[in-house]
Amino acid sequence: MTEDPAASDDADCGGSLCVDKVLTLLSDRYRRHVLACLDGLPAPVTLEGLTDQVAGREFQQPPDKVSMIKRTQIATALHHTHLPKLEEAGIITYDTDEGQVTEITIDELLEGFLDKIRRHEG
Repeated sequence: MTEDPAASDDADCGGSLCVDKVLTLLSDRYRRHVLACLDGLPAPVTLEGLTDQVAGREFQQPPDKVSMIKRTQIATALHHTHLPKLEEAGIITYDTDEGQVTEITIDELLEGFLDKIRRHEG
């Protein structure tokens, strides 16, 4: 079994995000949606609010047009998988008890990749 580079020790990146780690984090569309939604927003951001924004991006329609089942699936994936991975990478601080992203830190390397993604994914 291979180790997930996004979850590996930061020693090889000098304590900051390196290209391999950023690419691994951005390999999942939900994480790309999350970062696109969080970029520029003041913290805190609730899981519910973030779920609505991700659902809207995922299905390219207003969040209230996305079924409750789909939004629940997205919220579950964000809460249990994607937000913890982003927190482990040092990009966000996620308070699981409150269901809120309380800090957002997007460094220059990540911002560069997000700019390219925005041009291609909208």
